[in-house]
Amino acid sequence: MSPRFSKKIALFLIQFLFLLPLFPAQNIKLPAGNPLIPSGQEAVDFSRLSPKLIQEATEWYLAEVKTSNTLIGSVAEGNRTFQNTMSVLEQGGTLLDQAASIYEVISSASPDKALRDAANDGTQEISNFMTEQSLNESLYKAVRAYALTADAKALTGERKYYLSKVLRDYEREGFALSPDKRDTLKVLNNKIQDLSLQFRNNIAQDNPTIRFTEAEMAGLPDEFKKEHKQTTGDYLLNVSNPTYIPFMNYSKNTEARKRLYLLKTNVASAQNDGILANLLRLRERKAKLLGKETYADYATESIMSKNKKNVWDFENQLKTDLRPKALTEYKEMLNLKSKETGKAETAIFPYEYMYYTTRLLDEKYKVDEDKVKEYFELQNVIKGLFTVYQRIYNLSFTEDQNPAVWNKDVQAFTVTDNATKKMIGYFYLDLYPRDNKYKHAACFPITAARNTKGGRQLATASLICNFPKPSPSQPSLLTHQEVQTIFHEFGHLMHVMVSETELGALSGTSVATDFVEAPSQIMENWVWNKQVLSLFAKHYKTGQLIPAELLDRMIASKRATSGLLSLQQVFYGTLDFTLNDGFQIAGDQSIPELVGKLQNSITLYPFVQGSHFEASFGHLTNYGSQYYGYLWSLVYAQDMYSVFEADPLSPETGNRFRRMVLAKGGSDDPLNLVRNFLGREPNNKAFLKNLGL
Repeated sequence: MSPRFSKKIALFLIQFLFLLPLFPAQNIKLPAGNPLIPSGQEAVDFSRLSPKLIQEATEWYLAEVKTSNTLIGSVAEGNRTFQNTMSVLEQGGTLLDQAASIYEVISSASPDKALRDAANDGTQEISNFMTEQSLNESLYKAVRAYALTADAKALTGERKYYLSKVLRDYEREGFALSPDKRDTLKVLNNKIQDLSLQFRNNIAQDNPTIRFTEAEMAGLPDEFKKEHKQTTGDYLLNVSNPTYIPFMNYSKNTEARKRLYLLKTNVASAQNDGILANLLRLRERKAKLLGKETYADYATESIMSKNKKNVWDFENQLKTDLRPKALTEYKEMLNLKSKETGKAETAIFPYEYMYYTTRLLDEKYKVDEDKVKEYFELQNVIKGLFTVYQRIYNLSFTEDQNPAVWNKDVQAFTVTDNATKKMIGYFYLDLYPRDNKYKHAACFPITAARNTKGGRQLATASLICNFPKPSPSQPSLLTHQEVQTIFHEFGHLMHVMVSETELGALSGTSVATDFVEAPSQIMENWVWNKQVLSLFAKHYKTGQLIPAELLDRMIASKRATSGLLSLQQVFYGTLDFTLNDGFQIAGDQSIPELVGKLQNSITLYPFVQGSHFEASFGHLTNYGSQYYGYLWSLVYAQDMYSVFEADPLSPETGNRFRRMVLAKGGSDDPLNLVRNFLGREPNNKAFLKNLGL
């Protein structure tokens, strides 16, 4: 690092730190009664749960919503207002979402099986009641009656948007059907919910392990080997990301990598292949009952893409555009493999691409991922992450020193708006792997920011992740990709925290599925910016800032395999869409055969017989025809980032983005939010540039 560069960054840090307001810790309130029923400025008390309390909370939530339904039904037809009909309906729906969200955190992260089982039971009860709500004819008639009033016709903004959304959703859920067909639809919806829950739980509960010899561990860092060595002299590995990723990156033993790959791609396959087939059959029946040709038609008509043709056009065009760059990258990997094996190689297999990507970064760009990790100690990354988000959104985060959490490793923080000095949110960080825990990284919204009779409801959410756990000899060190992941997921969390909508149903991430990723994808750009990285990328031993020349090489390598990685996303989106667009379960092709066919025709990595990746691809249940949204929303994310590009730490630009996009939640068409922020029509130029096309 040059002296001039060091002084510049040091000066920036001094100036920046003086800009951060300091607030005293604000004590979070906990419910005095049932810990699962927070209100106002309260957060769930996860420290004092029991199966009995979960059941009692479920009964309370259901009773509250039933009371709301009675209130709506008691309004005389000539007296309907937004307040006595739509607000009451929305509050009931938000309570159901809140219960389901709380239970999802417990079932995904609690180490206590009895609590996880009770939360799953509660989720099932809530989900079944939600189905009843969506097909409750008296509620539908009340909303229709209100929609005809002068009060409804005078609505503007968020309330107008909410009314139109509720009417659309009721009609999409079957109110054109006869009563007997609506009963059939209820049964289908309940079965779909039950199977989706089983699918996710099977993934979380399958924790396979495998043993390797000393020879099979060749290439792995000493610290990694030390962590996994057994008293028997061999090594025990699982398939969690902190174990799987380093092994696939560094193991020189191809057969060992293949064995671990097959173990990971068979997680839950014994149960989930059959569950997925049944789930797809039920979705197809639902779609046809609602008059749609396929489930993909049903799933896309109410979101940004509008119809399945637009999705197919998008995926197919991307596949064509990406292939030339991907082929160039693939040839580079083949050259590396041929050089290593001493013969002309013709294929890179899925259990090899991470290894040869690591080799490519090292040999072509001189980026040693194991050395890069030394500058990204997890808690230091979090401090840097906080610095960025606090600055651009004018917020302050304060750690709760005595949080009421579900595991001792979980941290919790209050969120204060610097302008108003008010606490607006509370979030949890559950960062390390455990048995029976959700296996990836995601944001779990818990309570929605909204207006209530008792004041503003506090927004709460959690990041549930699986980053390497500190060992006695080494702290948690992240790959640059993992740094990008936590910035991404924290973007979702901020979407929840800074929502300013009146209604919980439109709060935070309650947006179109093919837009929901944009406010988090945009934040991935920050980890490729020199100014930002120099805030926190410090060597975990010496405290030295990451050298400028290493940053330059990292940034140069950003698009090294962007074609191959993006084709992989096209494959995921195409698989999800194909399965839900008329795929015949009992036809000539099984689901694993379809996976193989699509993988071979879209990606350049040949399908491996015996792998069942689809069985642990949880997005097949919670996205259902909408996984394409990852790349679709990236178009808008990159276009919006173009406004930040000149100064990614600009509080002025950050405030505009916060107010014009994040704070709006789902209270307007996402295309309007993007247009308003950009001041023009969106385009894909920044998206294509980001991919290196």
